[in-house]
Amino acid sequence: MTRIVVDTSVLIRYLIRPSVAIRALIEVYWLDDEIQVVTAPELIEELEGVLSRDYIQELVQPEEGQALLDAILLKDAILLKDAILLKAEILPSLGAVPAYTRDPKDDKFIACALVGDARYVVTVDKDLLALETLEHIRIVTPEELIGKIGHRSA
Repeated sequence: MTRIVVDTSVLIRYLIRPSVAIRALIEVYWLDDEIQVVTAPELIEELEGVLSRDYIQELVQPEEGQALLDAILLKDAILLKDAILLKAEILPSLGAVPAYTRDPKDDKFIACALVGDARYVVTVDKDLLALETLEHIRIVTPEELIGKIGHRSA
């Protein structure tokens, strides 16, 4: 099973206006256990912070944001947006994170991938995408990942 780390921006886009690839990533590949999402407390904390921002709350229904958090935090949570079961592997806290990217806020995604032995970091963030590869990790867009693991419809 392919292990991935999903950047917060991809999860937020899923809730607001997902592309075909983001929808397939979440609703097909994750649901069918073809990918294993790996995360850490620091990534979950960032997602919670973004979901609490006023301008995001105007775009995302509170129950959808909470359902996404529950899907990550709980083994068999229901994602209300499309009533699907999701789960993620949560690593222990990452602790001190070295600098990997040109934006220090993005370093935790790379650290999570390294610690969690993930093969990909999936993002739309240009600072992360600029890395392309780091050690065994490929930094890719949702569209690139779907292209690598094979496209299926959501």
